[in-house]
Amino acid sequence: MTMHQEKPSTNGTTNHANGHIPASKEEKKPNILQRAANGIIWFFETGFEKIGTFLATHPWKTLLITAAIVGLFCIGLMNFGENEDNSVIWVPSDSDLMDHKKYVESVYPSTTRFFYLILVADNVMDPSTMTSVYKIYDTIRNVTSDSGNDYSSICLKSNGNCLVTSVLELWSYSSATISGLNSGTIRSDVNTITTSPMYSSPWEATKYLGGRTVSGSTITAAKAAYITYYIDATDDINKTAAEKWEEKAVETAKNLQEAGIQVYYFSSFSRSEEGGGAIRKDVSLLSAGYVLVIVYLFIVFGRLNCVEQRIGLSLAGIIVIGMSIGFSFGFSSAAGWKYGPLHSILPFLLLGIGVDDMFVIVGSYQSLSHHELGLPLPQRMGKLLRHAGVSILVTSVTDILAFGIGATTTLPALKSFCVFACIGILGLFGLSTTFFLAAFTLDIMRTEQGRNACICCYKHKPDYKPNNCSQRNLFNIFLRKYYTPVVLKLPVKIVVVVVSVALLGLNIYGFYSLKQDYNENWFFPSDSYAYEFNEKKEAYFPGGGARAAVYCKNIDYYGSKTKFDNLYMQLNSSQYLATGSLDSWFHSYTAWLGTNPGAAAGKLDANLYPNSEANFVDLLYTFVTTEASGIRHAREVMFSGSSGTRDITTTYISYQHLTYSTAADEIVAMEAIESMVSKIFSESECFPYGRLYLQWYTNKVIKSELFRNLGLAAACVFVVTLILIANIWTSILVFSCVIMTLVDVAGIMHFWGLSINIVSCINLVIAIGLAVDYSAHIGHCFMTFVGDRNERVRATLVEMGNPVFSGGFSTFLAFILLAASKSYVFTTFFKIFFLVVIFGLFHGLVYLPVLLSWIGPSAYTSADRRYKGDDPESGEENKDSKLQGHDNLAMKTTISNGYVSEPPPDYQQTDLPYIPPPDYTPPSKPRGQANGRTPQANGRITPIST
Repeated sequence: MTMHQEKPSTNGTTNHANGHIPASKEEKKPNILQRAANGIIWFFETGFEKIGTFLATHPWKTLLITAAIVGLFCIGLMNFGENEDNSVIWVPSDSDLMDHKKYVESVYPSTTRFFYLILVADNVMDPSTMTSVYKIYDTIRNVTSDSGNDYSSICLKSNGNCLVTSVLELWSYSSATISGLNSGTIRSDVNTITTSPMYSSPWEATKYLGGRTVSGSTITAAKAAYITYYIDATDDINKTAAEKWEEKAVETAKNLQEAGIQVYYFSSFSRSEEGGGAIRKDVSLLSAGYVLVIVYLFIVFGRLNCVEQRIGLSLAGIIVIGMSIGFSFGFSSAAGWKYGPLHSILPFLLLGIGVDDMFVIVGSYQSLSHHELGLPLPQRMGKLLRHAGVSILVTSVTDILAFGIGATTTLPALKSFCVFACIGILGLFGLSTTFFLAAFTLDIMRTEQGRNACICCYKHKPDYKPNNCSQRNLFNIFLRKYYTPVVLKLPVKIVVVVVSVALLGLNIYGFYSLKQDYNENWFFPSDSYAYEFNEKKEAYFPGGGARAAVYCKNIDYYGSKTKFDNLYMQLNSSQYLATGSLDSWFHSYTAWLGTNPGAAAGKLDANLYPNSEANFVDLLYTFVTTEASGIRHAREVMFSGSSGTRDITTTYISYQHLTYSTAADEIVAMEAIESMVSKIFSESECFPYGRLYLQWYTNKVIKSELFRNLGLAAACVFVVTLILIANIWTSILVFSCVIMTLVDVAGIMHFWGLSINIVSCINLVIAIGLAVDYSAHIGHCFMTFVGDRNERVRATLVEMGNPVFSGGFSTFLAFILLAASKSYVFTTFFKIFFLVVIFGLFHGLVYLPVLLSWIGPSAYTSADRRYKGDDPESGEENKDSKLQGHDNLAMKTTISNGYVSEPPPDYQQTDLPYIPPPDYTPPSKPRGQANGRTPQANGRITPIST
């Protein structure tokens, strides 16, 4: 008999003939909000049931049509593009800093690349060690790339020589001179020479010698020498040649061996090789995690026998995830969105959410009532989607809106990722409720026909019996017999609440203590040469803070003497800049005018300042092109026009920051310099800018973006759960679980040594999409059962506990191998998602059931299921038939009309109910009706009446 579906009445009663309990006389009439909620639930449940029935009636057409639609969207991959410029993807496109970057790069394009060496020994100032230092320098200088380029063909030149800075400059890189040095000469030259005889530039021992031993003011020994090779990459051809030379130089440096010297090396090429290589290497670990998930699906979806092992359904689940990835990438690429470094996480995200939805679908079929299992297969699948559809809809819409909020961020990389994620989750929802449902329908047809799970064309004999072990679901037995009774005991409930509150309090403190920090070295594997180089650089040359400059344009330089003097005074005394690092062309220029007035005879006023703007420009041009003290400023001042019409277009004044221990200190320093400059010049005149300011600015906005996205996403989660679960109290309880999960995760991050930075913030935003799933499924399922609160919690855990746990555990399997990663990106990814799974499952399967058992709201008026438990009158414990899956070979024909036949005398009791043969004629009246008992069909969860 097919149950007739009616819309819930608005007077507080339900049709008893339709399987519902009539309202008592004392029951209040539902208010307008309750009637609206009932209407929403009826609309979604009825709609999903009709869709499920229709799709299951045409499974093959459903598979083909959905695959064709996804294939059409995948055509968008022809427009696939990747954005690798970190300065573009991590800085808000509308920020002033991006405008500054574009201007500086247009006027002062960065065309120089570098290769670095740090050589560590007991004392690099020892004559024999200095000779070895020269041999290493010379070996790298003579490297020739596979394309035939040596260093002399790609080097940046200064004074006609390839520019290489090191202590060896003191002896002009002369092999004969260096091999003849003694300790006294080396010590004298290091301490007395202040100008490089090679390049005529200032020479400071602190820049090239590290781990120095000082006696008084004299450097007597040093443990490290720093060598920098400068490479010219002015165009694409030079850049390609430079990259190939750097690659060869790195390979050569790996094999360098000199007695008593440790060699550490790094190049511009290393950032992409080591940083990107680490991510590519760990993506393979993530791929291995996918294999573990596939194996887990094989085990959980089916049973370990020849017919009921759902290999095809498991593969269909993986295909759904793959199709959703293709749908996301195709649709997003067609819309013009670019792929970025974050997007490598997207397949994992879709895997975690998609598998969870599939577990809910399979679990809902296993939890159909005996009456529902008696329906034809299309109607069965309609009932399945009626129960599972709303639950999946709740989590999918909340996930989409959570990432939709993330797509409003000002950070382009995060915005692009959230767009890809929204479209991917939309694809998952559509494919799970169509393609996967159709595949599930075909798989049930196969099992009911007794066809082999691996060789579908092979049909087993009618007397085939699956092994008894495969007919028992041990996890469901554990949930029903052990877990549920224990968690609902009063002392256990009290302990659960106390532990939850204690964890929340501890982690609120951890969340509050979470610091903002960033270290570029985190993005290299801890066992890589790049990581080791940066560690040695920090140990021996720690004074190298970020370099930046104040750039000026569209300004009256001649009339701005007071402003430039004020700027020099304030920058020079700033606590955020390294002492002596400020290098102002204006200060050097006016000092030259004051000490060499004869050179500017007739062009200066009484204060030794140019007496006209034209003289100011002409004298400045002379200073930076001919004077020894001014040539070093030549690149800092750009002119237009020629003699007589010459004008100054752009200038910059360089400085160097101190080395800061945290990202928060870097942000304070940057803002202090910005504020200082803005008080003297308008932004259209002068502004401070440095390459690392881009990174610092990202760190500045990421914290506010994190709290903004988390807050808005949390609000959306509550609104969506309120609309789709259609009960304000349940929505509040689910929302509290999501918030507690996020707070607990953020708090433990502090105790686990993590900090607020780009990687952790992005992972927290992603975590919202996973955290809501665990609790939303439980909350919605609770509303579909009638009875007292404890009964409804038992029914919810028995029906939804396995899918929720399996979804969380499969997510854990997907990234478990990343625990062995050497990459900061993926170790952070592992830590945060491990915490999300642990706390998400705890709040969904432990804390929320306890709350619902105490203060859970009443069921939907359309709810028609009750948890019967063990039948006390039968004298026999009911089995786990409702949770073991009803497509067993014995179930080729199902119960009809609410009757249950008696098993034959030779029937051996198992977990599955006895199902009558096709020609069975039911008795004249329902079993149990004579004594007034509700027909129970020997199951766990049944309709109240049929």
